[in-house]
Amino acid sequence: MKRILIISFFALIGVFLAGFAVAMARPQWVPAWARINSEKLPHWAHFGSQTPAAEDMGVYCCKEHGVPEKFCTLCHRELQDKLMLCKEHGNIPEDICTLCHSEVAKKYNIEMCPKGHGLPKHFCIKCGTTPTASADLPVPDVRLASAEMASDIGIETAPVMRQRLIPRLTANAEAAYDARRYAEVRPRVSGFLREVHADLGQAIHKGDVLAVADSAEVGTAKARYLTAQAAVKLAQDTYERTRSLARSGSLASRTELEAQTASNEAQANLMEAEQKLRNLRFDDEDLARIARSKDTKGLLHVVAPIDGTIVALEAVVGEAVEPTTQNFAIADTTKMWLWIDVYESDIASVATGQLVTFSISGTPDTDAATFAGKVTWVGTEVDSTTRTTRVRAELDNPQGRLRAHQFGRAVIQVGPEYEAVVVPKEAVQRRNRENLVFIPQSDGVYRPQRVVIRPTDRRDCVEVASGLRPGERIVTTGAFLLKTETMKDALGAGCTDD
Repeated sequence: MKRILIISFFALIGVFLAGFAVAMARPQWVPAWARINSEKLPHWAHFGSQTPAAEDMGVYCCKEHGVPEKFCTLCHRELQDKLMLCKEHGNIPEDICTLCHSEVAKKYNIEMCPKGHGLPKHFCIKCGTTPTASADLPVPDVRLASAEMASDIGIETAPVMRQRLIPRLTANAEAAYDARRYAEVRPRVSGFLREVHADLGQAIHKGDVLAVADSAEVGTAKARYLTAQAAVKLAQDTYERTRSLARSGSLASRTELEAQTASNEAQANLMEAEQKLRNLRFDDEDLARIARSKDTKGLLHVVAPIDGTIVALEAVVGEAVEPTTQNFAIADTTKMWLWIDVYESDIASVATGQLVTFSISGTPDTDAATFAGKVTWVGTEVDSTTRTTRVRAELDNPQGRLRAHQFGRAVIQVGPEYEAVVVPKEAVQRRNRENLVFIPQSDGVYRPQRVVIRPTDRRDCVEVASGLRPGERIVTTGAFLLKTETMKDALGAGCTDD
């Protein structure tokens, strides 16, 4: 008998250990009432990989909202009274607040906000996806007098669909010339314009002569250059003769040093005169021509420093000019800059390299009036008056249709493409600071359904962050009439809601 008891005891221990191993390795095989929460087990108690997935850890995810089911207050509103909520970030459960606890995003494989706000996608207070305070108040069903009445008043329904969306940010913007491809042309001397060769809108190349200025300063510089050249030749010849006589003992060495010093001074004077002409944009070929022809005329060619188009012209023949007088402006308009004013609350989602499209104000929304480019710089300060930060983008403008100082709207793609539930804008109605859609039930009965929405860059639809599932039918036309039916009591009291 004693032997049988011992064998039975060890058999029970074996069964218990086997069951424990199964519960750890395959928690989905275990009934819910007997399931062990593996989060509370020591690390050695886990089987398989060292970093088990959320479902293998006994944490079942809400597939609609991308967070663990036990923390999903959107599906289970009773959890709001049981869980600790993060007051700082929109009263979301503290256990899934990824701003306070960044490690939980990876721990629970949480679906994050596609706009980069650092919060769970369906709990992002910055996107407006958190539920409203009045979400628990009942909204009465709408009952029509008959099923035929729905068609009489024009009510139409359609199934909810999932579509691909791209998170975008829209802001005011102004086009400008690319400062790296823009030049202001000045004569650099005092005098007057003898000739003007360029005109507005003319395409020019680097080195083309735009105008000819006549200046006494140029004539003086040429004369000094020719004089310095002659002085160098004389000083060099004198030094050569003096050195020969000094080496033969006919002259003192001091005389040789004096001749060498005079030659060096002449060389320095020549270099100074040459640099003066180079500052006036005379090149080696021009200097050789001056030395050969002994030209001392005061004519100066005003040349284009870059390729481009003449976009400003302030030059007429006979006009007096100064070194600071702007006669021409040249711009290469195949590339343009776009200055975008982004609000302080949105600037965190903007980064260099993001795609940008720009539409000019007052023009049709066609491809011909839209320009594409990328963000190349994000400002480092916020304007104290407008509370905006300047963002620069570079746009392609091969046909020159975009002009400097044109205003419009810039759309920045601030995140990757994602899939979401989308409904027509007219299907969503505003009531008591919350959004409603209407779901058809039996004949002539429509149930109001609260939804959390966020805007998209599309004008005809909005994204539904929570409250609807793909495939559900909703009222797409006539929702406003159904909304008024839910507000009869308020209208009768002499007031209206939102």
